[in-house]
This record gives sequence, structure tokens and C-alpha cells, in this order.
Amino acid sequence: MITSAVVSAFGSALGSFLSSSNTNNNKPSNDKRQSPSRINWVDVFSYAIHGGLINAPICHYWFEWLATNGPSSNTSSVLVDQLVVQPPLLVLMFVCLDILRANIRASIGQFREANVVGKALSAAGPAVVDSWRFWPFAVYFTFKYLKKKHYTVALNLCSVAWTAYLAKGGGGGGGGDAASN
Repeated sequence: MITSAVVSAFGSALGSFLSSSNTNNNKPSNDKRQSPSRINWVDVFSYAIHGGLINAPICHYWFEWLATNGPSSNTSSVLVDQLVVQPPLLVLMFVCLDILRANIRASIGQFREANVVGKALSAAGPAVVDSWRFWPFAVYFTFKYLKKKHYTVALNLCSVAWTAYLAKGGGGGGGGDAASN
């Protein structure tokens, strides 16, 4: 199932990428110079998300069900698939793509407005220093005093403490959303 989702996400993204990269090449132009193609990354990511998280599981389980419970004739199975199932799936696809595009565009706008990169860079310095104070000791004591089978649990507990520290505003960052800062 995971392989199916990854392949479907990649295939959908690649199809969208190829489509948007060829869009400008098909338009007649009076200008001798070709303007460079602009990739519509919102569409590429929307198709990838839909392909991997929505289309792949639905199609995977539908075709499994169809193979075991559907008509015995391949022709009948194709007719059932194409006439009964695919039209609603296409409607679902277009609805999902529009929702994904709107959410991605809104997220990009919020990302720019909130100066996410600038805030992350300013918080990273103190967080790295605090990380060097915390994690070497956590890892050292875990390896020194615990059995190997307990490493993951112990370091996950350390990660909970570290995340709580960062979320509270430790290390120069975190501690709320843009509205509270």
C-alpha cells in the first residue's frame, strides 16, 4: 500500500509537472525568444497529495475488491469500473484538488506574512546551543546506563521533554503562534 501511494504521488506530480512545463511551449508567440516555462508548483503538490493520500488507497482497495468480488469477465469489470466508479472518483478528484490548491495558496500567504523563515533563523541559533547542552548528555546516559532495547523509549521520553522546552519558548523560539507574538 505504501509503495502504491508513493508511486501514485510521484506519477501524479510528474504528470502535473510535465503539463505545466509544456504549457508555454504550445502557445504561439510573435516573440522569437521563448519565455521560460513556469512550473505551477501548487498544482504539482496538489496532484502529488491527491495521488498519494486519496487516489492510491481508493484505487488499491477498489481494484482488490473488484478482482475478488467483481464480475468474472474482464470486460464486465472494466465496464463496471469505468461507468460506475470512475465518474464519481473524477468528481472527488476535482473537489479535492480545488481544496488542496486553496489550502496550499493560503498556507503560502500565511507563511510569507508571518515571516516564518526569518523567525526560524533567529530562533535556530539559541536552540542549537541549547540542543548541544541537552542531547549529548541524554544520548550519553542512555547508551551508558540502559540496555539497547530501551534506547528508543528513553530517547523518545527525552524528545518529549525537549519538545516541551522548545514549545514553551526555550532556545529562543516557539512558544505560540503569530497572533500571540
